[in-house]
Amino acid sequence: MTLSSIEHWLTLHIRSCLHTRFHISTLRKVAFLIALISCVASGLITIISLFTKPWRDHMHYTALQINLISSAVNLGGYLTPPLLGILSDSHGPVILSWLAVVGFVPSYAYSSYVFEHGEAHFAFTLVAFCAIGVSTSALFFSGLLTCAKLFPKYKFLSISCPTTFYGLSSLVGSEILKREWFSQGYEYLNLGRVFRTFAYFYAVVGTLTWISTSIVAMLKLAAEQEEHRPLLPTESNTSTKDYKERIAQFVRDPSTYLTLLMFFLTIGALEMFLTNMGSVALLVSPNDRNIQDRVLSYYALLSTCTRLLAGLAADFLSQRKISRIWILYGCMLLGLSGQVLILNVGTNKTQISIASALSGASYGGLFTIFPTLTLGIWGSSVFGTAYGCFMVAPAIASTVFGILYARVYDTQCIGQYPGAQCVRPIFSLTAASFLVALAISISTYFGFWRRKNIEI
Repeated sequence: MTLSSIEHWLTLHIRSCLHTRFHISTLRKVAFLIALISCVASGLITIISLFTKPWRDHMHYTALQINLISSAVNLGGYLTPPLLGILSDSHGPVILSWLAVVGFVPSYAYSSYVFEHGEAHFAFTLVAFCAIGVSTSALFFSGLLTCAKLFPKYKFLSISCPTTFYGLSSLVGSEILKREWFSQGYEYLNLGRVFRTFAYFYAVVGTLTWISTSIVAMLKLAAEQEEHRPLLPTESNTSTKDYKERIAQFVRDPSTYLTLLMFFLTIGALEMFLTNMGSVALLVSPNDRNIQDRVLSYYALLSTCTRLLAGLAADFLSQRKISRIWILYGCMLLGLSGQVLILNVGTNKTQISIASALSGASYGGLFTIFPTLTLGIWGSSVFGTAYGCFMVAPAIASTVFGILYARVYDTQCIGQYPGAQCVRPIFSLTAASFLVALAISISTYFGFWRRKNIEI
């Protein structure tokens, strides 16, 4: 394989330095390890629910403005993967790592300045967080695609590991931000200090990913592949004609659009809850200062554990010729149960914690089983493009659900008595969306995938 001119120049100095100092087998392990680290680093925006209180109390944002910020993140993060996949195929993952740093560092630096000194216009904040969304996808997508190319036959290593490490970011991030240093001078998080720390952190992560993606570039060279076992097997030699045929087959497949609808109805609803779980928790218990951290911790812990378990279960079922579609059904039922619990949560702190845990389990499981099914149904040669296209659905859905939540919250929940009864309309809608998605998934499996004898 040959490198594009951009990939050549971006990786030249690192390749020259590493080639003479380390054995290629060592570099492969390092590349995989750094890819997992980049997956952890990419997901810090998932703790956005911890930012709602300082945004509301310090910046005086309404629920609509907070959900618009979340929508900007999701639109940036979910609409760009098809383009990111093309960029990665054309110029290697190094282009994604550079794109991530260029987006993360100035955006978080600007957000830090806004919190401390005020903003000129809210639109600039939306642009900054849209860039953060793009950077999140760029960094995670580079790690996920690298792992998928490394171990295409082992779903635990290719899918479950990177998605699990991505889930770890919210768990680790929420625990770190509990330190008093991040709240110094305020009764809530000092986002000026938090976002400035994130800017420095991503500068360091960017340097590491530059090294790992340069290693991938080394392994693409024909001379390296002749001397050592290839890192990127079989699919790297897929002809352009075959790729186009697979893309055309993907576009013509009716189950593609049904799967897109499943993404819309499930992950979109969960993204809305992830953004607003802090405000829901405060409705349940407005005087409990720790309830936001607690519900996010439950969400993050169950999300992380389920990512790992779903990956192990996928490999276990595959080895025994049992369909992995049952994992999808289970994750949807968990999400449905979480939404139903919120409908009657009232002021029950235990119930909101359980609902958060169930939603987290569903979120983590879906983000593991969906790419696993995509890889199994449409193949690894078009995996990046296919999965990237599916990510468009939750971008739109999270915006729709988020705006609906904000309208309900701003009109019915301000100045109300303790309790989450005022947000019941939106969670009735999300519960219904999960029920519809479950029905669609069953119909798609028995109507298309099983009839075509597709092993999933």
